[in-house]
Amino acid sequence: MFSEKAVSRVVAAIEASPGGIASLELLESLRLCGRDSLITALSRLGKAGRVVRLKRGVYSASPMRDAFACAQATYNGYLAFSSALCLHGMITEMPFTITVATASTSESKRFGQFEFRAVALGKRAVGFERKGAYVVSTRAKTLFDCLYLPRYSVEKEKLEAAWRALSAKERSEFAGYAKELAPNRGDIHDFAKH
Repeated sequence: MFSEKAVSRVVAAIEASPGGIASLELLESLRLCGRDSLITALSRLGKAGRVVRLKRGVYSASPMRDAFACAQATYNGYLAFSSALCLHGMITEMPFTITVATASTSESKRFGQFEFRAVALGKRAVGFERKGAYVVSTRAKTLFDCLYLPRYSVEKEKLEAAWRALSAKERSEFAGYAKELAPNRGDIHDFAKH
């Protein structure tokens, strides 16, 4: 039997974790109870809406404290497209769809008001950096990705404003992605001529 006190300790452990996200392995290491009891408790907490199961073995506090961190914990990859534009301060809107670029996974999951989307870029899943607690595409790679797959982007006018904010070094980085990853995409090469 799992006591309410033990349940409260599990919830508190998740809430105290960075970003309010904890793995099953971390929770097991705290020795709050046995593995089977812990799994049962997490299942019940999920059904009660007290925690969110992001993926097998990864849980978030409910409500989520950091949708970007939760999306990144759900899919192994880097934050990209409009999510990266937001994190870089290149747009002011907070996207309700948080997009993670991956090498091979394309799918989406809905958690409350947020949708987390993984977009498989294959060999184009490059050009990222650590930005605080996140792994996010560089500013130049963000613009490249948005032009390469515009359905995950924002309006062209906002991309043009973001382009104007790039440094000469970032524009050179963009040109490298365009040449290497999209040599036959005239629309991307033409965009860089603005």
